Amino acid sequence: MKFALRLLLVLAAITVVILFTTQGTKENDPLISPVPNTAMPGEGAPSPGKESVSRPDTGISVLVGEPTGNLTERFGPPDRIEPSMYGYEWWVYSNKPETYMMAGVHDGNVNQIYAAGRELDVSPYSIGEPVEDIFRYTIIEPEVSIEIGTDRYLFSMNGDDLEERLLVAYDGIFAQVYADREKGEVMAVRFLSPRVLVLHQPYEMTYEGRLIAPEPLSSAVQIAADRAAEQQVMELTNVFRQRDGLPPLQEDGSASGIARERAVDASRGSRSEEGNGPLSDQLKLAGIDYSEAGENMAADYLDAAETVHGWINSPEHRDLIYNRKYNRQGAGVSNKVYSHLFLNRKEPAGSSE
Repeated sequence: MKFALRLLLVLAAITVVILFTTQGTKENDPLISPVPNTAMPGEGAPSPGKESVSRPDTGISVLVGEPTGNLTERFGPPDRIEPSMYGYEWWVYSNKPETYMMAGVHDGNVNQIYAAGRELDVSPYSIGEPVEDIFRYTIIEPEVSIEIGTDRYLFSMNGDDLEERLLVAYDGIFAQVYADREKGEVMAVRFLSPRVLVLHQPYEMTYEGRLIAPEPLSSAVQIAADRAAEQQVMELTNVFRQRDGLPPLQEDGSASGIARERAVDASRGSRSEEGNGPLSDQLKLAGIDYSEAGENMAADYLDAAETVHGWINSPEHRDLIYNRKYNRQGAGVSNKVYSHLFLNRKEPAGSSE
């Protein structure tokens, strides 16, 4: 009897050790942008209607098209200025999640503002409001046409766009309203100029005339833009986690290094057997101690904001972003390929470096 009792205690102890030392990893399939990589020339794109909706006269949208002095007068200097992949700079206001926003700046003028902070005035909308309410007071058309000089562009929204990221035309400005599909509420708003909308091509687009495209970047600027996007991915993840009552994830330098390797490998089109291999193997080789790990990947999204939004509206990717078991994160970006790692670690972030 005593031997049997001792045996049971030993087996129980072994079971506990296994449960608490098993390293679980979850690698989600890459999320590919639903928007075609290239716009298509077309004929007969309708001209904008004669009747247009007046531009909002309050809120942050009034800053689009204005000198940066108007921006700093209202919000102060940005916390960071960093390059983008489109030739403009990002002025990032990241001090508090409640006022998190990024302003695109080119030639001393604001060409767009992406706002995720709940305390920001994004009139005529508000962060957190039900999306169904927007359809009651806003004209939503599945097709939006733009004229820039003699050039014409037509954007078409599909069913998912109408539920996740509405495009609304105003006099001389456009609004992209990003929705959390699961909650049915507004999670962020981007106001942007017609030229930047065409430059981004965030929806299916046909055009007549000249296609506005980003200029090729030098390798140094491309790398700097990728590093900036990594930081934005991690910051926006924490903005949305904290809004949901979850603690922010601490940046882990070791994890970011692995994520960067995986993004570079994926951007080169390597097959898994020729590339970095399973995430668990890379973490082990790097000597990163963890109990749980997960990875979201994405490709061809226009920027960090669109990428995080896409992940949140994909159930399996969303599960990692809003999972309570993780306390660390790292991000890697390589030319529009994104890797975002989530870890549960006991030791301080980056201590294995």
